[in-house]
Amino acid sequence: MSKKFREDLLSSNKEFSEVFSSLLKDGYINEFSDYLWDIINRDRTPIKIDNEPFAFKDLFHLNLNDGRCKMCSFLLVLLLDKFGIYSEAVECVNDSFKGTNGSSYGGHWYVEANINDNILCIDTSLVVTGSEETFKKLGHKVVRKYDIDSIFKSDPSLIDYYDNMIIKKD
Repeated sequence: MSKKFREDLLSSNKEFSEVFSSLLKDGYINEFSDYLWDIINRDRTPIKIDNEPFAFKDLFHLNLNDGRCKMCSFLLVLLLDKFGIYSEAVECVNDSFKGTNGSSYGGHWYVEANINDNILCIDTSLVVTGSEETFKKLGHKVVRKYDIDSIFKSDPSLIDYYDNMIIKKD
C-alpha cells in the first residue's frame, strides 16, 4: 500500500519531512498497528466516491484518503464507536499542509481515540498514530473536537450511515 499524501508531503516539504522522519525513527509516531487495521478491515459499509462503492479499507489501499481527511476522520469515529471505543474527530490547522490536496489553508482532521485508557491520535492522511504531544510536534494545532453527537449534528445524513453500517464481528 502506498501512502500518496504522506509521500507527496514529505518530498515537497523538507522541514516537515525532517520532523516526521525523526519522530518515526524515534518511535514517537508509528504506522497503523495490526489492531487498528483489524478494526478498519472489519467495516464492510459501502462508501460512494464518484458513484463507485468502496469499503473504508479501500480508501487507504487505493489512495482515496488523499484530500478526504474530514470524511475519513468522521467515518473512523463512527467505526470505533461500533466497537465501543470512544473517539473524537479533531479539526486542526497545520501550516505544512497548506496547498495540499483538499487543504488550501492548512486545514486538516485526525482522530483521538481512547484505547485502554490512553489517548491515541490517528492521522488517516499520514497513516500514522501517536500521542497528543507528538501530533503538536507534527504541527497540528487543534481548532475543535467533535464527538459522535457533534458529528451527527454537523451532518445528519451520517446517522443513517451509522445505523446501517455493516461490521464483520469476527
